[in-house]
Amino acid sequence: MRIPTPRRRWVVVVVVLVLVTVATVRFLDRPNPIAFYRVIDQQRIGLETSAGPGSWTRVTSVVETASSVTVIVSTIEISFGPGADERTFVEATATLNSPLGDRVVIDGSSGQTLRRAPSPWPPQLGPQQTP
Repeated sequence: MRIPTPRRRWVVVVVVLVLVTVATVRFLDRPNPIAFYRVIDQQRIGLETSAGPGSWTRVTSVVETASSVTVIVSTIEISFGPGADERTFVEATATLNSPLGDRVVIDGSSGQTLRRAPSPWPPQLGPQQTP
């Protein structure tokens, strides 16, 4: 059974649009440097990174060994107009298969060992302290 010609054209147009959309999203998806991490509980860590407005930030890779946890946080950013360069800290949560313990956490995009933030995060300021 043959599909009529006008319908075939629409199918081709839709397939091309889907392929272009997927290629664009893959092009805009980039690893984001991680500033530091904090321990949420034994098997979850919060990874602090910066992102612009209108971005989608998430954990894209977690590789665990006996001595380290290597994580990659990726961001898709689509920014237009004024304020596109403004960045804020965002937290992405990684769930581990086994407790963190004394393993080191490594940023998979740079290979750098991450520093651990104090708990609780953010630190609570007392009445005499100022930021």
